[in-house]
Parts: sequence; C-alpha cells; structure tokens
Amino acid sequence: MVRRIASGAAGALLEREIPLRALHGGLDAAAAGRGCVAVISGEPGIGKTALLDRFVTEVQPRAQVLVGVCDDLVTPRPLGPFRDMSTDLPAPLAELLMQEEGADRYGTRLLQELRYVPGPVVLAVEDVHWADQATVDVLTMLGRRVPQLSVLLVLTLRAEELEPGDPLRATLESLRRGTLLHLALEPLSPAAIARLAGRDAQELHAVTAGNPFFVTELLAHGADTLPPSLAHAVLGRVARLDAGPRELLELVSVVPTRVRTDLLDVVAPEWASDVVPAERRRLLRVERGRVAFVHELARTAVVRHLTAGRRRALHGRVLEGLQQLGADPAEVVHHADHAGRADVAAAYALQAGRQAAASGAHREAYSHLARAARTATDTREPAARARVLEELAITAWFAGRVPEAVAAAGDALQLAEDREDRERQGRLLTLRARLQWFAGDGGRAARDAHEAVRRLEPTGPSAALTHATAQMAELSMLVSDIDAAVRWGRRAIGRSTTGDPSHLRALTAIGGARIQRDRSDRRELEAAVEGAVAAGDAEQLVFALVTRAVIDLMWVAPADARQDALRARACAEEHRFEGLVAFIDALLAWLQLREGRFEGVARLARTTGTGPRDGVSSLAEQMTQLVLAEHAVRSGADDAAERLQVAMDSALRTRKLVHIVPALELEIERALLHDHPLPTARFPGIARAVDTAALASGVCAARLAAWSRVCGSDPAWSSQAPSPHAAMIEGRWREAADRMGAVGWSYDRALLLSLLDEREALTEAVAIARDLDARPLLTRASGRLRALGEAVPHGPRRSTRRNPAQLTDRQLEVLLHLREGRTNREIADRLHVSTRTVEHHVAAILTKLGVSSRTQAVSRCQDLGVP
Repeated sequence: MVRRIASGAAGALLEREIPLRALHGGLDAAAAGRGCVAVISGEPGIGKTALLDRFVTEVQPRAQVLVGVCDDLVTPRPLGPFRDMSTDLPAPLAELLMQEEGADRYGTRLLQELRYVPGPVVLAVEDVHWADQATVDVLTMLGRRVPQLSVLLVLTLRAEELEPGDPLRATLESLRRGTLLHLALEPLSPAAIARLAGRDAQELHAVTAGNPFFVTELLAHGADTLPPSLAHAVLGRVARLDAGPRELLELVSVVPTRVRTDLLDVVAPEWASDVVPAERRRLLRVERGRVAFVHELARTAVVRHLTAGRRRALHGRVLEGLQQLGADPAEVVHHADHAGRADVAAAYALQAGRQAAASGAHREAYSHLARAARTATDTREPAARARVLEELAITAWFAGRVPEAVAAAGDALQLAEDREDRERQGRLLTLRARLQWFAGDGGRAARDAHEAVRRLEPTGPSAALTHATAQMAELSMLVSDIDAAVRWGRRAIGRSTTGDPSHLRALTAIGGARIQRDRSDRRELEAAVEGAVAAGDAEQLVFALVTRAVIDLMWVAPADARQDALRARACAEEHRFEGLVAFIDALLAWLQLREGRFEGVARLARTTGTGPRDGVSSLAEQMTQLVLAEHAVRSGADDAAERLQVAMDSALRTRKLVHIVPALELEIERALLHDHPLPTARFPGIARAVDTAALASGVCAARLAAWSRVCGSDPAWSSQAPSPHAAMIEGRWREAADRMGAVGWSYDRALLLSLLDEREALTEAVAIARDLDARPLLTRASGRLRALGEAVPHGPRRSTRRNPAQLTDRQLEVLLHLREGRTNREIADRLHVSTRTVEHHVAAILTKLGVSSRTQAVSRCQDLGVP
C-alpha cells in the first residue's frame, strides 16, 4: 500500500489538539490490534479535512494510509472512494472493482487484505454524507469488524446533510455500539482568531462565527476591510488571476471534489503551469494525481458565479475528456446531464445502472436505470427496451420502490406482448406476480402467476416455466393454501437443480406451507435456509427466514420468531434490500408491542402516515399499519378506528390470512374494550376473500376459529392450533390466558382474563392493564370487576416505574429526541404538541434525573440503562 502525501497540512491548526490526540490514541489502539472508528463531523469549513491532513502527515512514518473521497455527483459512483484507493491497493482488489463485483464480495476481500497488512493502517473516507449505497455497505462491514483489526477507520461528514432515513445513519448507529470516537469539531474561539489575525478579533469572530475557513479567507482578502460575503472574498482572489489560471479554476470548479490530472492532460494541456498562480493564492492544491480546491466552499463560490452557458460549456469539455479516457459511467452521466447532452447521458445511464446494481448500490442503480428507461423509447429496439425495463423493475424492488417496480414490469410485459415473445411474457408475468404480491395485491399476483404458467406450458420445459411453477408454490403458501403449495412446489423441484433460485423458492414454499399445518414439520424450510446460505442467495435466505419468523409468530412462539427476524434483518440490511428491511422492522416492532415495549412502535410512527399512499401500499407498509393499529387500539388513541379500518382494508387486498386474522382479532378486541357489538359479519366476508382451502387447516385458520369462539360460535376444529388458541376454541379462557402469559404476552393474558366473571382474574387483569398503561383494557376490567360488586384496587402506573429514572412513556419519548440533539421546537413538531408542553416535559425529566442540563440528562439515563 502506498502512503498518501497530504498537502497543506503544515500551517496553523488551532484548538484541534484534543481531537488530534484522540486520533493518535485511536491509532495506538489499532497498532495493538484493537481497531476503532473515528467520525470527524462538523459544518462546511470547520476543518475536517485540515485535521485529517495534519494527522496523516504526523503518522506516515509509522502507519500505512489510504484515503478516498465521496463525490457530490448527481448519482454517486459505486464504491467511489475505494476506486480512489485502487492504485494503492493490492492488484486483486483493484481487479474486483474493475469486474464490478458486489459490495459484499469487495468488502470481504478488503477485510482479508487488512488482516495481513504489517503495522497499523489508517483508512480514511472523506465526505461520507455523499457516499453511494455500495460504499455504505462496505463501511458497515468494516466498521463492525474493525475492532479485530489493526485499522483506524476515519470518516468525515456533515451530519446535517443526512436525511432521517439515510442508510448511513443506521451504519453510524451500529458503530456506536462498538469502538467509536466521535469528534465533533467546534468553531474557533475569539482568542484563537486573535492569534491568527494578530489583532482584536471580536469583529472577525462575529462575521465568521468562528468558522476556520471563513476566517482564513477573510484574512487573506485583507485585514483592513471585510468583504460582504465569503464568495466575494474568494472571487476577489480569482479576479486577480490571469486568463489561463482563471480558466483552469473555472474548469476545475465544475467537477465535484477534485479532478484527475490525466483528465486535465486531455482537456487543459497547459494546466501544470496555469495551476501555479492558483496554488500561490491558496485556491487550488495539487495532490498525487489530482487537483482540487482548497475547500469545497471555495469551489462552490466559483461555480455559482459562472453563467449558465459557461457552466454548460465547461461541463461539455469535461465530458469529452471523460469519454476519451473511458471514465466511470457515473461521472460521464453527471457531466452529460449538466452539459445538456441527454443523448450521451442516456447512452451511459444503462452502463452506470448495471455497474451500480452489480455493486449492490440499488438506489443509485434505480436512478440510472430510470433515466435509461425514460430515453429508451426513442433510442432502442423494443427487445432492448424490454430488457432495460425488466432490469429497472428488479432494481426498483431491491430499492424498496414497489409501485415503480410493478409499473416497470408492466411496461416491459407490454413490449413482450407486442412481439409475441411467449417465453419473455411468461418470465415477466412471473416477475410482476411477485412484485404485485409485495405491493400488497394478492388477487392480481395470483392472476399473473396463473397466466405465466398458462403461456409457458405450451412451449415445453424451460427455466422460465420452472420459475413460474415455483412462484405458484410461493403464492399458494402465502395465502395458506397448503396442499396447492406442496403440489406446485414438488413440480418445481422436479424440474430444477439443487441450489438454484427456483429450487430454493420451491423448498421455501413447501416448508412454509407445512409448518402452517404442523409447526414441528420444519425439514424443507430448514433445508431452504441452509441451501440459500450455501448458494449465497441472500434474497432467498431473507425470504425463508422471514417466512419462518412470521409463521412462528402466528404459532405464538415469539422467541424463535425474533431470532429469525433479527438474522433476516442483518442480511437484508447488509445487501440493502430496503423493502424487506422495512417489513422486518415492522415485524420486530410487533414482537416488542406484544411484550409491552413501545420503542419500535415509536420509530414506526415517526416515519409513517395514517394510510397507504394514493391507495397503494406495500406489504411493509401494510405490516406497519397493522402494528400501529394494534398500538392505537390498545392505548386508546383517538385515531384507533381509522387505523384499524386502513389495516383491515389493506389486509383483505392481500388475501393473506396471516394479515387478515390479526386485523380481525383487533376488531373483536376493540369491540370488547368499548362494549360494542362483536363483528360477527366479518367471518363470511373473510371466507369469500380467501381460498376455501386456506380455512380447512393451518395456524391462521385455527386462530380464526379461536376468535369465532370469543364471538359466541362453537367452531368444529380438529386440526392443530397454537397452544393458547386451542384452549380458546374450547372456551377455557384461564388456560388460554396462562399460555399467553407463559410467552411474555401480558396484555393478551389480561384480555383473556377479562372474559371471566371471577374476582381474582379481573383483579389481575386490572393490575396488568395499569402496568402496561392500557387504558381501554383497564376500563373494561375495572367495569367488569365493579359489576361483580368488587372494589377496584389502586396501584402505580407502569409508565412511572418501568425504568430506574421513573419517567413516563411521553417523557421517555421526549428523552429520545433530546438524545438525538433536537430542539424543543423540533420535538414539538414531531410529537404534534406545543413548545410549552415540551418545555414542561423537559423540566420534569431534569427534575426526576436530578440534573441541570439536557446533555447531563442523556448521560444520566445511559448510566441508569434507560432505553
């Protein structure tokens, strides 16, 4: 590995001694085999790069250094910073980048190399707020394993650039649980500015707010007068350059971050002499193989001063040079877009999209492929356009954009039908069936799957037919048609090879069907999990684990369900299957809710509205709505009825009992809690909405029978049922309650106890409801206890004694926002309350914790173990 030579690091570096020592301490730990991650954060101009450069200069004698930069491109380059490092990395790693391998394979190989590098390594990635998805994946992999390496991983970022749902936030959160140095750089003090200015610095501090770059620029402009803005300071120095250096500066300004010297050799052959005056005026710096502005703020000042026509012309020059050099297609697309060359952008977008998809950067791939699809109508033959749309559909699904995926698959199918290409039609129908399912439309999914088989069977055996058959098995399993799932699955297995995707999908379908009828019959599903691991099929592994988790939850086996869900989430997050991650998050929140824990529900509520967007919702959104509806019903929220209606309507669209039955259970529960008529009319409607075979046996049908008993019927049920529901079918409410309580579902235990006309049972139900702060259940149990002529016992609310700090649920929620650094106004907006209310909550938190500041409150709660 070649050491990077940092330039411009020899000047004054004031008030950065503490973070600099922290970086050296991190490197000392790495040298001892205890690697760590350092995150340098702060606003633009605060000195993140200057600190990193100084550190790199000081450690070069004893460490090997690798530095890469994330670019602010329209759509970032996959693994961009690691491509920067490629010349300093062993040849096999550079070759992997050229082969456009996925982030997981590249990250695994990089880890292997880092394990055997002699001496400590500093691996730095700058501006990670602009990182592409594949880079985030590799950083996540490195960050989790760096404690076992002799590596100091340094990341610089602007935290304010990260959106709430940015995947990088999850990565940083996971790193906080390990070895992490968080170095948040503060502005310079007036005393430090005075040392630079050599005079009273109060005015300078007031103008710059202590931002080091602003201070440096204004001092360079002249000590006697202050320009009206930083841009004027920079542009004043630009204006004093001759024509050649000024033109070079403008050319460099249109390239985000830095320009390769080989590109300048092509587009500005005189650059080596023209750059010297710009260096002297501290506008540009030359590093090994690259030319960059001394700071992004200076580049921004220059590029914004250019006229639109001048910017377009400069982008055109850069574009021509990139094309001559055969550059990264993402860079070509960026400059073609700004040069107004839509034809070039379209031509390279497909290549860029495929490169991003191969690297696992699904969001970037979607952006490029969507562009390619929009322009393919006029520039490609129908077959080629269909291929682009098919790739777009798959990428959109991985990126969590399910409606867009369905639409792209439909457009591709239309092109295939116009050409009477039956095999492509069958393949696209199979794809759209799967996507329709994840869009939450079980009826359309079933129609597409049947039509795929119908069109493919006359063409004879083929991989497409096998895949369609496996899809039929999967859909049959999902709607609890157990016999059909096994029948279709056997057909697919007979036509497939062990380990291929169709074989694994069929195994998952058969296994998922069998455990619905008999939870102990897990052979095929376990074989599907093992086969997916052996084949490296991450998507199928996640699907098999999620299938097992959901069905175990239906069997009231939450411990096993959680284990599989957590394993599935780790895999889905690693491979950025964003739609599946969202579904699993909702599933985990549901498990927490059943245990009386609300942190997962709070996270879902912060990111979800009351209903599906434009009448369309994905399975992830439907699961989220179901969880939020359950929380609303149990907490007595004002919007409980609305949320429950949305959840039931969405569930019925899926034709999936695993969604319909929990929604029905909630409707019955809400009727009990508010003494409303029981929704007995729902049962015939559900029978019409699902396949008759789904009601004959299986865990969901058993639960349906159990709740029909609550509604007063006497179901004839002879098949297996979850332990609590088997007791419910027989009307043994106390036994059912005991079995719910045995798995930690206290609320469900209390609800079942409230069905009894016994003082002891109702007294316990009151205590549990009070402990869980479940107001409707408390009202029901108390009322039934009074109806027996018994007094209702008093006791403390759970919200004031479930944590050592004695905080209420709302105070815990406010504390969570405090921990994330939000102001009272921001907290009020998110909680939909007044600022004054938040102020009261904050004051109460400080009083209960015995502290005087928000920072102390967060620290105190960490000491007490408050979540």
